[in-house]
Amino acid sequence: MTSKFSSFIQRLAITCVIGFISCSQVAAQNVKPASTKSVGALRIVEKARVLLSTGKQDAALELLSTQLRVTPNDYGVRQLLGTIYYQKNDFPRTIQHISSALENPASNPSERWQMVQMLALSHYALGHFKDAIPYLEQVQANVPNNTEIAYALGNSYVITHDAGKARASYARLFQVSPDSAAAHLINAQMMVRQQFEEVAEKELRRAAELDPKLSQVNFMLGEMAIYRARIDEGIGFLSKEITLNPGFGMAYYRLGEALTRQLKWTEAIAPLQKAVLLNPNFSGSYIVLGKVYLKQNNLDNAEAMLRRASQMDPNNFSAHHLLAQVLQQANRPDEARRELQIAEQLRGTTPTK
Repeated sequence: MTSKFSSFIQRLAITCVIGFISCSQVAAQNVKPASTKSVGALRIVEKARVLLSTGKQDAALELLSTQLRVTPNDYGVRQLLGTIYYQKNDFPRTIQHISSALENPASNPSERWQMVQMLALSHYALGHFKDAIPYLEQVQANVPNNTEIAYALGNSYVITHDAGKARASYARLFQVSPDSAAAHLINAQMMVRQQFEEVAEKELRRAAELDPKLSQVNFMLGEMAIYRARIDEGIGFLSKEITLNPGFGMAYYRLGEALTRQLKWTEAIAPLQKAVLLNPNFSGSYIVLGKVYLKQNNLDNAEAMLRRASQMDPNNFSAHHLLAQVLQQANRPDEARRELQIAEQLRGTTPTK
């Protein structure tokens, strides 16, 4: 797993957890902690709960941590410590204490539900996807319609290479049959997002077998082919997508871009123009079309397209860099220099004087 992918998953995991955690925190504070083994520990737990009710988390942690040294196996102390760490997004310590508290045979169903929930999301947030799955499955059984949990479970199945269970999980989330073409398409979309393109391609091809007219299947296959430098194959898939879905602006954009990779500048113009008409708020089509006009020495149209793109997306390096080239060819060196300076600043470098 690459560091880029790992950081992406971490951001995704935390976002998912935070989306569900607010309800968990309130509920956890309202659940009586698991039974303690001593009167002293019970008193400390109650004092900690009073501190929590007044917002004094750190004081409660200190009190409970001191008690834990006296009664290290006390379920009640462990459970409340884990709950506080969970609220503070300290997931390793959450797992440490809640795992211990969950061993309490005397805990009631409500207590166990809260602890399973915290363990599920803590493991997921830390990227412990294999460990998270059994807990996430239990949580989903209790809240089958919760979007965040279903998404987290589906992602965990993908990352642990269980495509079938991932597809079933996403199918429940999006309310489609797990054996349908739509389920295979959704599964592939989630896999691509997590950079599992090879498995995603198998899902897409199965979707195409089940429903040859399903929108976006050929589009995604086309993108994959182009990414792997199979340009002719990609163009074929994109052309098929456009035949099935002639109002899909991104398909025209990708087709035009693919044609530019083959240096077919004239052929690229029509699909790029259609992409602009269908999706006038997407800067990418203007940028590629501007590049095409520049290659054809049509400087007026190139400038118009690239200025539009830079207005829509002021921080786009390519828009400013290409516009600088257009202005240079148009013998407007001062304007070209300004655009080049902006482009270099966006790239994080200083132009040579």
